[in-house]
Amino acid sequence: MRQIICQPQRLDASASIIDSLNQEYQRLFNQLFQAVDTMQNNWNGKDNLAFSNQIKGFHDDLKQLSNIMTQYSEFLKNTARAYRETQDEIYNQAKALVN
Repeated sequence: MRQIICQPQRLDASASIIDSLNQEYQRLFNQLFQAVDTMQNNWNGKDNLAFSNQIKGFHDDLKQLSNIMTQYSEFLKNTARAYRETQDEIYNQAKALVN
């Protein structure tokens, strides 16, 4: 028989790591677009326009990746909470058993 082993602390720790990485990702994401805006102010021409448009074309995809990371972190937190609640419920039911 196979076993499912779940350690809520590890799920919470993984969620925290993802949250931290997502914050760094968002910081770099914003920094990239600020740099592109700064370059637009100092670099004129069709080459700059092509470069800026190409980079800005990734905006929605980069934002979506951040959203997915947030959703996955929430999933891990919710799973850890549900597992803890289930453990507590089973524990309480086991305590209520009569010999």
